[in-house]
Amino acid sequence: MTDQDSRIQQAAERLRNAEATATACDPVRDLLGTADDLRVAYAVQRANRAHFINSGRRLIGRKIGTSSPGALKMFGITAPTYAMLYHDMVLNDGDTIPAGRLIQPRLEAEVAVVLERGLDMPNPTLVDAIRAVGYVVPAIEVVDSRIRNNDFKIVDLVADNVSGAFFVLGSVARKLEGLDLRRATGTLTSNGNVIGQGPGAAVWGNPINALAWLAAKQVKIGLPLREGDVVMTGTYCPMQPANPGDAVSVDIDGLGRCEVNFAA
Repeated sequence: MTDQDSRIQQAAERLRNAEATATACDPVRDLLGTADDLRVAYAVQRANRAHFINSGRRLIGRKIGTSSPGALKMFGITAPTYAMLYHDMVLNDGDTIPAGRLIQPRLEAEVAVVLERGLDMPNPTLVDAIRAVGYVVPAIEVVDSRIRNNDFKIVDLVADNVSGAFFVLGSVARKLEGLDLRRATGTLTSNGNVIGQGPGAAVWGNPINALAWLAAKQVKIGLPLREGDVVMTGTYCPMQPANPGDAVSVDIDGLGRCEVNFAA
């Protein structure tokens, strides 16, 4: 094992322990010796994927992060990022997250896609992505950076599974026919107050464009999207903080609503 391999494993363990204990940790960029090398960041993410799968965690999909123009500019990158979705990250519409389970949770309003066909061809097009979609649902992503005080650079974010914690799927699934996800508005509400709103165009131009981008990346790394995979396509509006006792909902035009609660 090289020195870099050892550092990657140490970073992966630090992030795993922080997640398991709901205790924030120091950034991993200093341990890794870089703040912007995405190859190293994805190596940490990959190390934890192997650990989790060997421990019985089941991979059920992917999430797309940093897909808005503002996020890309903030991190100084030119394309979105991706992370893994595991079976124990799924919440049912209306579930309550127990107190103390998360460190510094924040909320995103998204559309989730469930595939009825795999996307395992090189450089899939928008047409390929449309044909692969089985159905779409409104979704809430609950993100939770394990990095203390949210003091993360792009390497910390990607290594930390792009802050993936939980995601909530709406109860009613719809086909793409008749939906215009690019022009649909997503509204994020907490305790009856609108705290975020934006169009699907904020998600890499269109959530289905984001899906095609992700599919190409996953083929390139040898982990193509398969039938039945769930994809969280990216947030319609800037993420917002969540607090104990909050009742949160997301409404996506044409898709409907989903909800999640935070225990007091």
